[in-house]
Amino acid sequence: MSTFSGIAANSGGDPRSSDVSTASSSSLTELKAPGLPWKYRCIRAIFRYILQVFFRRIDVLNKSVLPTDGPVILVGNHANQFIDGMNLVASSPRPISFMIAKKSYDRPYIGDVAKALCAVPVQRPQDIAVKAEGTIVRIEINEEDGTAKAIGLGTAFTKGVRGEAFQKGGKLVSIKGWEGELMIAGPAISDTELPLKRPRAPLNYTFTAEGCPFKLLPKVDQAAVFEMVYDVLGKNGTIGIFPEGGSHDQGHLIPLKAGVTIMALGAAAQGTPVKIVPVGLTYFHAHRFRSIAVTQFGQPFKCPPHLVEKYNTGDTRGACGELLEIITDSLKKVTVNTPDYASNKQLQTVRRLFQPDNVRNLTGRQYMAYNRKFIAGFEEIQDKPQTIELLKTVDEYMTEIAAANWLDKELRLIDRVQIKWGWMTSGYVLTHLLITLLAAPLCIPGTILMFPVMHFSTKHAMKQQAKALAGSKVKVGAYDVVASEIVKWAVTYAPLFWIIYTIAAAVIAEVLITDSHSSAVQTLEWLVPLLIFFGMPAFCFYGIRLSDVAFFSHKKWTVVAARNSPTGRRLLVRRKEVQQKVREFVMNQNKLSVSSQNNPNVV
Repeated sequence: MSTFSGIAANSGGDPRSSDVSTASSSSLTELKAPGLPWKYRCIRAIFRYILQVFFRRIDVLNKSVLPTDGPVILVGNHANQFIDGMNLVASSPRPISFMIAKKSYDRPYIGDVAKALCAVPVQRPQDIAVKAEGTIVRIEINEEDGTAKAIGLGTAFTKGVRGEAFQKGGKLVSIKGWEGELMIAGPAISDTELPLKRPRAPLNYTFTAEGCPFKLLPKVDQAAVFEMVYDVLGKNGTIGIFPEGGSHDQGHLIPLKAGVTIMALGAAAQGTPVKIVPVGLTYFHAHRFRSIAVTQFGQPFKCPPHLVEKYNTGDTRGACGELLEIITDSLKKVTVNTPDYASNKQLQTVRRLFQPDNVRNLTGRQYMAYNRKFIAGFEEIQDKPQTIELLKTVDEYMTEIAAANWLDKELRLIDRVQIKWGWMTSGYVLTHLLITLLAAPLCIPGTILMFPVMHFSTKHAMKQQAKALAGSKVKVGAYDVVASEIVKWAVTYAPLFWIIYTIAAAVIAEVLITDSHSSAVQTLEWLVPLLIFFGMPAFCFYGIRLSDVAFFSHKKWTVVAARNSPTGRRLLVRRKEVQQKVREFVMNQNKLSVSSQNNPNVV
């Protein structure tokens, strides 16, 4: 059955039926989850304020499914560095103890917040990686017994590096060489020979006579970490974890680490009735100020009893592997996954072309439902000639409008306005022109005051983005670090500039207000600076909200007013042609799906 089935039926723009979740009931025998400490409440309130400033809208879906009682592990995708943790804290009614890299736990400010949130520090091998002596000149694989070993040049495998031994469980990673990690299988054979586990995938690297420099990722004993986790869960607490490891901007889930399965199965093996709750964090342009985000909670589930039994009887690897597949599948149900950024942009355009023009912007729930159906549908039929032809047409259309400096959503706005307003389209233009003229002057003071904060914060973010991209093999453009860096530096710069503005106001008041003024006027000498300092957070917040009104009204009237330009008319006709092809394609796929259900012989 095609995954497109049901889209046409929901073409009115409300595919909610595919996403409705019911609240899970909690056993009366379970103890209540811990209450919220005052420090946690304060931090959560600050997080909510920060997120409301950075994001234009955050939709939280299915929060009712989150259990109110008992131990819980929240498992989320990691698409936006520190913003992901802030998002979960702001969205969850339960206090969350996050798994956090010890590197971040030990940093100033971030570490202080992590400690206040009772985070659990985890020492990651990649954070303590050390450059090894010598180079790797080749990897030898014995096809008969499936073993492998690294052959070094100038290496000292038996001696180790900076106190860290080349032992089983450690890993070798290249410095600008092969892709992935090489797992050490046992103690060194000699200074130039080291046994390895056979690589699961090709290294995609050609070794030279000089060899490839490499780093050692030491084996880290995480027993103490797991004990801390079991203690939190044993007290009916909530653990938050992003099992992809580090954050990334791939546009899809990357392979999950097995640590979360050891936590869940280990706790279950001790008799703790832990529930796993997948949480999908979706950002529309994650790095952009005033973008939109969706947080979606998935259905809770417990570790299957047969896997707990398997874990207890010693088959840890098998039990963890099966549970990891279940967790991965559950995360895919609450996230949008595309092969790459280009494919994501392409399918977003297809979805927008299919969406009826008289439907306004989708809610977060509708957006997620539509996107998952389209992505899953195209995955099923991506190799068919009709699909390839359609996507080629969409690509040509996207290239054409980009060359003319137009966006598809702008052309869609024109279509929607003309359908809804008809001959009153000019009234629509005048209405939004008037809104722009009224709102723009009101938001200018706030924009000027906040400009230095955003300017310096963005500069820091761009530097960190370049640094993160250079040091990572999984990031596409390192967009996942931008928002976090902007927020981090804005939180630092904003109070600083508020103090500067307060001092400036105090100086001006001191100059303008003299002893000749009445006592009521003289009180303004200290009252005005005080009001400025404490009123700045609210002033900036509502100034930003007002800027949104001015910006989008300006966008609407300028785009719709340009509908009769030669380029606008040509592109509108072109959009109609492509839109017709997209809708016919989806309808045909739905008909084929229905036919294949009624006639098993139909391929």
